[in-house]
Amino acid sequence: MNANTETIKHAYLFAAGATLSQMRPSGFRGDKTLQTWDTCLTAILYAGNAEQAQKTFEDWCQTPREGEDPVQTEIKKMVGVELIDQLLTESGGGQLDCPAISARLIESIPTIETEAQTSTTTEDPGYWVDVHHAVPPESGRLDMESLKRGLPEDIVAALNWSADKTFIFLLSSLSAPSVAADLYEETEESEADVAGEQGRGEKKPVLDQAVAQLPEMREKEAAALVEARNSVVAAWLWRKFTAKTRLISNEIVLNPCCAIIPGDAPA
Repeated sequence: MNANTETIKHAYLFAAGATLSQMRPSGFRGDKTLQTWDTCLTAILYAGNAEQAQKTFEDWCQTPREGEDPVQTEIKKMVGVELIDQLLTESGGGQLDCPAISARLIESIPTIETEAQTSTTTEDPGYWVDVHHAVPPESGRLDMESLKRGLPEDIVAALNWSADKTFIFLLSSLSAPSVAADLYEETEESEADVAGEQGRGEKKPVLDQAVAQLPEMREKEAAALVEARNSVVAAWLWRKFTAKTRLISNEIVLNPCCAIIPGDAPA
């Protein structure tokens, strides 16, 4: 297929707050009962358009897992955003090749498990660091050594600083949270709806607040994949990339890269 007819694919990050249910053993006589729990499911989809990517993500979430009693999934809330069209790296922006990144992540799984057992050096990517506060917007004007000198000693000592060891980070630039008044109105409406539905013998499904309030479930203005030696450097690269945009002051969070799926993949 030549470049003129090939569909240009974009990458989209989706997160779903969902209720999972499954028949599980209960008691000592082999009885089973229906158990439910709420969770957050995330994935990156690459497809020709957002609608195609979203449909594939929904199918991926709701596909029954294998087994005698497969897990069933009910999506209750979903958020999505398009990723910027390049991989941010310490040497500059590169092509965002989702299939290649996915293959790299899959191949690295045995290596990660082995290193966790045998490594004697500090190779911590630093997912635990609150990068929004550790790397404020003005950090984008610094060079890496100045950035490192400004960090608390415990963070510096714990992180991997070897350029030979890099990680793929998923960075999300979050939208501002809703104001308290909006939350109050939503609560009032929700309570009224629940009361009405209970009067009709119905129960409105509600997503567990512990899941609903996760950063992953927040609305996002942007997202990107970043390759860097640690989370602090990854956040610093984002600050440099957004230095002259309105995104520079947005709250940011960093996570390990999630599953990457073709947007036209079968369920």
